[in-house]
Amino acid sequence: MNRFKPHIALLICNIVWAMDYPFYNIVLPRYVHPMAMVSGSLIATALFSLVPLLWQKAEKVAKADVRKLIGAALLIGVLRKVFIMYGLSMTSPIDGSIIDTIVPLLVLLLSVLLGMDRFTKLKIAGLVLGMAGAVAVVLAGKRRWKALAAQVIPYVMLGVGVLTFCTLNYTHYGVFALSDFSEGSFAAAMGAMMRVDTDSTAPYLSVPADAREKIYDAVPELEPLAYWLEEDAQLQNDFRDQNLDDYRAGSFYWAIRRAAQFEGIYADAKTADAYWQTVADKINAACDAGTLPSRTGRRVATSQPISAAYVPSTLAETWNGFWHVLGLRDCAPYETLRSIGTEDDFAAWSGYLHCGFNSAANAGEDTPYYSPYQKAVFAVMQGWTRVCSILLAVGVLCAVLCQLAELLPQRRQKCTAQTVVPWLLLFGIFGIALLRCAMIAFVEVSSFGIGTSTMYLATVHPLLVLYAFTGLLLYGRPRKTDKRRENA
Repeated sequence: MNRFKPHIALLICNIVWAMDYPFYNIVLPRYVHPMAMVSGSLIATALFSLVPLLWQKAEKVAKADVRKLIGAALLIGVLRKVFIMYGLSMTSPIDGSIIDTIVPLLVLLLSVLLGMDRFTKLKIAGLVLGMAGAVAVVLAGKRRWKALAAQVIPYVMLGVGVLTFCTLNYTHYGVFALSDFSEGSFAAAMGAMMRVDTDSTAPYLSVPADAREKIYDAVPELEPLAYWLEEDAQLQNDFRDQNLDDYRAGSFYWAIRRAAQFEGIYADAKTADAYWQTVADKINAACDAGTLPSRTGRRVATSQPISAAYVPSTLAETWNGFWHVLGLRDCAPYETLRSIGTEDDFAAWSGYLHCGFNSAANAGEDTPYYSPYQKAVFAVMQGWTRVCSILLAVGVLCAVLCQLAELLPQRRQKCTAQTVVPWLLLFGIFGIALLRCAMIAFVEVSSFGIGTSTMYLATVHPLLVLYAFTGLLLYGRPRKTDKRRENA
């Protein structure tokens, strides 16, 4: 029976805790003022905290912890209570409890930003399911079945897709993951390597040469890779930046994977996964123990840590990338470079890409040969591309202006759930497009420095097309005037 007592106590505690919201909503503010409720609850809590002193002595608190306790009391005990009381006096207990479900998400986000925790599939799945369930309760309670389906179905599809791919990878390769590059043990190993402090101030370097030398000495498992990374001429020619005389952040990941391949570490997925996890654990242990100098907390990522130095360049590159997409740049329907390779190379890549190659060249030149008919077709396609770029830019601009016009006071007065939700969803589509540009911009300015590429920004095109079409459809049409007002 004793082993069940903690569970029973927790169950009773949660039941009592759940009764708070309906109780506060009933008495606030009709019978009791929110501040009066805050004062009464704090006084009661203080008095009840003195009860244990009747049978035991008070513990001494270290002076260093007094400030922490005072800060926690003010933030959690006072301010949170004030906000809850005033909030519940203005809304329903269900809506208040739904808002409260955001707390675990905020705690996890702050922990990740401060380097105290990291995202995992299980944590993300728990947060998504919890918030989706809370939203479902609200929507189902109001019998908004269509809205409920709209909320649940995308999460279900995403979850099923992720689980399907992870299961297939586990079945075929023995590793339950979507990608062995951006997540799992390899990302943990790269994040651990980037923890190691360095004297280098050169841009684009995530694990400079001096940091690698420290890591080689601390982790014997990496010593075989040192030859390929530091001495092999072919690998350095393929991945090393001659101007920096080192590996750029975006190239180092592939260089070290190639070195691991040469050492047979990628003989199978399980071996590679175990190897990189060992590397990550040993580097993190050395950094935690002080054997290796550390500049950040534990990380699991293949991207560089976010720092203030990257903000201006990231914003500038985001702007360039956005206009790059609007102008449909690098979308030429033909190649300006001739395909070079052996017949076997052409055959292999043609079979893989399901397309042909242009190995013919103009006489005396190294440029591709195109027939007059091909040139005429390409000219028409290029002209149509320019027309589409103008239409896209004008459409997005007009959609933004029309959507912002909905914020005018005379229109904001007519806001309802039916009008606000589409506005927010449309704003979300535009925000996702900008976020994609910002993500690629950060990777560009911190890891590669090769310039804006349509290959990575191609997903932004359909988002902007959808935004422009939907925005103009919803807000670009003239509003119908009320006939009763005209008659009056």
